[in-house]
Amino acid sequence: MLLLKTIIDMPLTPEQLAKIAQKDAVQPAALKRNASTNYYEGYFFITLNTRDYVPILSFISGRPDAPDGAPDAPSCEYTELGRKVMAVWQTVPRFHPHVEIIAAEAMPDHFHGLLRLKAGNRKHLGRIVNGFMISCTHEYWDTLGIKWRDMKKDPNKSDRDASLDWYDRDHTRSFRGPSLFVRGYNDMEAVTPEQVQTKLQYIREQARRALIKGTLRDRFHIHRSCTACGWTLDAIRRGLCADRFYAHDPERLEATLRTLMPRILMRPAAAAPKPLLSYIGCSALLSAERKLPLVCHRSDAPFFERQRDAVLRAAREGAVIVSAFISHKEREIGRLLLMEQLPVIEVYDNGFADRYKPSGKNFYACAENRLVQISPWNYEYSRNLTVNREVCLVMNELARVIAGMGEGWWKQ
Repeated sequence: MLLLKTIIDMPLTPEQLAKIAQKDAVQPAALKRNASTNYYEGYFFITLNTRDYVPILSFISGRPDAPDGAPDAPSCEYTELGRKVMAVWQTVPRFHPHVEIIAAEAMPDHFHGLLRLKAGNRKHLGRIVNGFMISCTHEYWDTLGIKWRDMKKDPNKSDRDASLDWYDRDHTRSFRGPSLFVRGYNDMEAVTPEQVQTKLQYIREQARRALIKGTLRDRFHIHRSCTACGWTLDAIRRGLCADRFYAHDPERLEATLRTLMPRILMRPAAAAPKPLLSYIGCSALLSAERKLPLVCHRSDAPFFERQRDAVLRAAREGAVIVSAFISHKEREIGRLLLMEQLPVIEVYDNGFADRYKPSGKNFYACAENRLVQISPWNYEYSRNLTVNREVCLVMNELARVIAGMGEGWWKQ
């Protein structure tokens, strides 16, 4: 025991640190676990994607507007493989007694699972998920007629071409056959009963959401590399100058702009590079005749109720509210706008991944032509994306540019 403690306490050598960094650099982003999360206990919501997003687990039936419980309500009709995957999920506690299965859904090209790791569990979540994925792949091989049980080891393992490892870095196949799922998984820890209920509702609504997205493709299409009148590098500088420190320090402003440039969506040009935008949702809102920006400043905190009432009144009269919904007070007004089903343009704090879609109430707002999400940023995968003051200043300026006026309109 003393020897083990000594080994654990020994600092890593520079060579070991370099090797760890090298492995981490080639690892897909979805595999990089959160070092601050306890993966041995708690609630977890996982998502696994089929290889190449092949829709082989189920197909969606029903009508998107049919109520729950109706004969034509949206549902997932499992394929033979999908039924096997769902059955394997239920067997996990047999091998890991400290795992409680809560819910699951096999969508055509991905799988959602909600589970709880109970106190006393000694298996890392990744080991449990890996075992589930392997079992599902075995079921997949059975449906393909592969006699994998007779293949005990790779006879050519020692002579395998090294280039194959680079080509198949995500380990989507072995010498026995192709894997069912892409290597790795996305997880979200649900630490409260309320979050668990939210995930259960999300799983129950998956089929309906898929039908809505399929029938309203234009609402959920991501429009990329778009331009907007007035959205220029000078506008971004003007947004940063809303901070008095940048307004009085041009060198600091330019230095900050250079640090932001890798994140800003740009059209490269030798003469004058131009900032671009991406958006998803009802494009008609972007050309609405009356658009009003919402920015809640600390100096206006004593007058918040007046600002809130003015924003809601304007939205009820047909104005489209434009905001990044950064501050607590902005988010409070945003919830009220969604609750009253009023139109909103949200300046989003990240770019859009290829398979992105709005979540929660935003999804239905988008489907009902009440929401546009627009972003000036390149997409960046991160569990905890940093939204610093400079990013907020840029997003607030974009809200002003889209609306075509300053945020003090409610004081008039």
